[in-house]
Amino acid sequence: MENHAVEELITRSNRLGADKRNTNFAGGNTSAKGTEKDPVTGEDVELLWVKGSGGDLGTLKAANLAVLRLDRLQALKAVYPGVEREDDMVAAFDYCLFGKGGAAPSIDTAMHGLVDAAHVDHLHPDSGIAIATAVDGEALTSKVFGEKVVWVPWRRPGFQLGLDIAAIKETNPQAIGTILGGHGITAWGATSAETEANSLWIIEQAERYIARNGKAEPFGARLPGYGALPEAARRAKAAA
Repeated sequence: MENHAVEELITRSNRLGADKRNTNFAGGNTSAKGTEKDPVTGEDVELLWVKGSGGDLGTLKAANLAVLRLDRLQALKAVYPGVEREDDMVAAFDYCLFGKGGAAPSIDTAMHGLVDAAHVDHLHPDSGIAIATAVDGEALTSKVFGEKVVWVPWRRPGFQLGLDIAAIKETNPQAIGTILGGHGITAWGATSAETEANSLWIIEQAERYIARNGKAEPFGARLPGYGALPEAARRAKAAA
């Protein structure tokens, strides 16, 4: 029988991934934490189910989830050597797998496992990326979301980014998520429904702000000689 937390995670992921305004194809990852019995000891163990490396949220299935022991993942904080050797931590995730482990853990696993929330969404929505990549993204985050969403300066995905987001959540109890500079959004919640609602609120707030304040041609007027190729030429290039 499939774990209830996994069922909720799959349902939420498929709903979010079905709308490409929420995240681009094969972009983003979602997770849930819960309890299962260890098949060897019969004792309950805390687990993390998180979308594995690659794949698409809209078509996510249980087989596409990485399954890790939360205690072992959390224990990696004690051996983390720092950002200069951050790549070593991705290989360490393999030693945290539970049972057969499922899919290969992605580089974003730390973001999900270290944040103290039962459910976490990390998405790449168009509206969120518009805020995240703006030159005044930090100021915009405060203006658009108030204290409910916190800006995270750009950092390459990995263990340190997970630590950064975990610290932000701990010190900002009013926050429901973050804007990741130059990257996307992360939201969390105590339940799957709350997390999905928080993700959608961030996306929709950004959409409303852009609709009110955006420009018809945000990248400026089209320059002669730089327009799209005619359809026939585009098809020929795509076929080639």
